[in-house]
Amino acid sequence: MKMLTPKMKSETFESYLLIAPLLVLLLVFILYPVIANVYLSFFKWKGMGKATFIGLENYRTMMQDETFWISIKNTFVLLLYIPLGVILPILISAVLREGLKGWPIFRAIIYIPNILGYVIIGMISSIMFRKLGPLNNVLIAMGLGSFALDWLSNPVLALNTLGLVYGVWLRLGFGCIFFLAAMSSIDDSLYDAAKIDGALWWRTFWNVTIPSIRFSIEFWVVLSFIEILARAFPFIYTFSRGGPGFATFTLEYGIYNEGFIAFNMGYASSWASALFVVCAIIAYFQVELMRKSSDVQ
Repeated sequence: MKMLTPKMKSETFESYLLIAPLLVLLLVFILYPVIANVYLSFFKWKGMGKATFIGLENYRTMMQDETFWISIKNTFVLLLYIPLGVILPILISAVLREGLKGWPIFRAIIYIPNILGYVIIGMISSIMFRKLGPLNNVLIAMGLGSFALDWLSNPVLALNTLGLVYGVWLRLGFGCIFFLAAMSSIDDSLYDAAKIDGALWWRTFWNVTIPSIRFSIEFWVVLSFIEILARAFPFIYTFSRGGPGFATFTLEYGIYNEGFIAFNMGYASSWASALFVVCAIIAYFQVELMRKSSDVQ
């Protein structure tokens, strides 16, 4: 066994000292809330007063709660928009990289939603997609009245509109900036070699651009899962309030509804535990896929 020298011991101590603030923040703001949430899920508690231990009753109720399964289904539907939310910014970034005329202005326009934030964009989208809102008025004025739909009152339309606006359009600007930055690091000689070989744009895109930004794509996919599973509440709250009925009611929105509307914090904690398990499973498989892909490379 190798003995540590005084210098090595000093460097080890300094290393732990430097990461100590981060560890404290992780313990206080991540680990403790997770443990406290799981603990509270075994109690009946209104958020104030005495908590009553009821064991697994909250979980049994959750398994029999139709609203819970509806929220699972809605969340899954929103996750199906992730491929489009990844492919579209990559394609736009690849086109912009070619030097499209006026692309700085175009980039600024598509980035506006990220500047305004989820709450403001949610309110604007709620107004835009109303039955008598600006979008339908424009369609009618253009003679396309058949496309003027009741976007937010039809359950299927409301959920898919949420997926398109939140899962794709809202993050399109940041995605383009992100992938443009990733593409800027690609060696131009690779593109020159593709041109010499007579490769068309699509073949160059598939065989040069995509492999070169593979890690960035994997990171964006992980970020997309996080955005839909754990950061959609502000947008849904201002966009549709989970309606019509439970059409846009997700796991995250259900936690808010049970905890701060119904004042059933213990039951809301069981929903949060379920969301944590879903996130943990998805994160595990994503890490494994990224690890295997890095091993192959």
